[in-house]
Amino acid sequence: MNMNTALKKAIQNLFALCDDEEKIRKETVDFLSYLSASDGKISDYESAFIKDYLSNDMTPAMLSEYIQENNTYSTAFENTVPETLKTVMDKDNAAYEEDNNMSASVSEAYIAVMECMGREFIVCDGKADDAEVCDYTTYTTMLRNYKKENAKFPGTVQSAIDIAGIHSSNNIETLNEQETKKETDDNNKKENLEDLLKELDAMVGLQSVKKDVNSLIHLQEIKRLRKERGLAEIPVSNHVVFYGNPGTGKTTVARLLGRIYHSMGILSKGHMVETDRAGMVAGYVGQTALKVKEVVEQALGGILFIDEAYSLTYSGSGEDYGQEAVDTLLKLMEDHRDDLIVIVAGYPELMAQFINSNPGLSSRFNKYIKFEDYNVQELGEIFKALCDKSGYKLTEEAGAFLKSVLENKYKNRGDNFANGRMVRNIFEKAIVNQADRLYYLKDKTNEQLATLEITDLQMI
Repeated sequence: MNMNTALKKAIQNLFALCDDEEKIRKETVDFLSYLSASDGKISDYESAFIKDYLSNDMTPAMLSEYIQENNTYSTAFENTVPETLKTVMDKDNAAYEEDNNMSASVSEAYIAVMECMGREFIVCDGKADDAEVCDYTTYTTMLRNYKKENAKFPGTVQSAIDIAGIHSSNNIETLNEQETKKETDDNNKKENLEDLLKELDAMVGLQSVKKDVNSLIHLQEIKRLRKERGLAEIPVSNHVVFYGNPGTGKTTVARLLGRIYHSMGILSKGHMVETDRAGMVAGYVGQTALKVKEVVEQALGGILFIDEAYSLTYSGSGEDYGQEAVDTLLKLMEDHRDDLIVIVAGYPELMAQFINSNPGLSSRFNKYIKFEDYNVQELGEIFKALCDKSGYKLTEEAGAFLKSVLENKYKNRGDNFANGRMVRNIFEKAIVNQADRLYYLKDKTNEQLATLEITDLQMI
């Protein structure tokens, strides 16, 4: 069964599972009309897709009018959970409460069909671009988040329907049996994509970063699908700029992105090599190029993460070989573009100056991900995570004092605000203070060893 036939059957089966076919049919048309408006152009291919899959005969002009009348290309639409999904979620929850061995989820089927249909739709005219992928990500992420927040049944409960052997999950999986078979031999070497995305989702804060990373993943899948269908390659570079203050998770996310791309088959190894100016620039002519080649060779098959990358093009000395490092790096990025991803990171303004300093950099780094400062609540969550990991807990008094400390530091933060690093420093100083406090105490209890008191924080 080919994908076209399988998806049509999946849509029909979903309609049959839902009580109000007219309502769900409108919701699917709304979703596709929303995607159609993403790139500002409504094509004959898109209207033909809606007619073919949903039996809804619309010309491009009619589809444009539909979008305006129903306000589907709007923030309100992309933030509104479809009524059918709410209904089937309630039924799934009721079924699970009645039978904890429930094996099939209609709400999962609903999201699965929307995801698969959306992916097919944005490549139907051969012109998928960043805007379409981003809007697809926004809408399907909203559906996934609704399920995550409201489902009473485990995430392992599968879709009530099957799409060409592809079971739904919160990631984009292979869309044909041939590709699945080709990757089977490597499955034991690769991490599970769904598990990696859960790891990303579990990170404190970083909501916009998580959305951007999901967009990167979706774009990679669309690129693969277009190549498979014989469509023109999307001219998008894989290299990325991470910008934000220290301690906002840039290195952690970069390392996780390498593992994600390895699980998708984009990178052959998925490891990360971290370097900076000292690791790439030498003091003599010719040596810099050798250092850059060496670090790139170490990173082949994975991620080369260059921290404070702007230091390559700025030096206080008169003679500087940073430009040689940049020129060598650009050539090697081109030579190994199929199995190397470079992520450059640093402060926002300095990163902008760095990228704009060289046309080669600006052409290769066209994806920017902003890492915002953590807010007070998120900083507190980071501290709690450090406590949980190390087997510590705060007294109520200490917790209130910590909150006041974090509020003060956040309120008075400057350009060098250290975010998570600052929290880690507070935690490490607190456990040193606790050790000093307990050292001379006889007959220490486990409770005392595991508790941080307000005096441990006041001495910081």
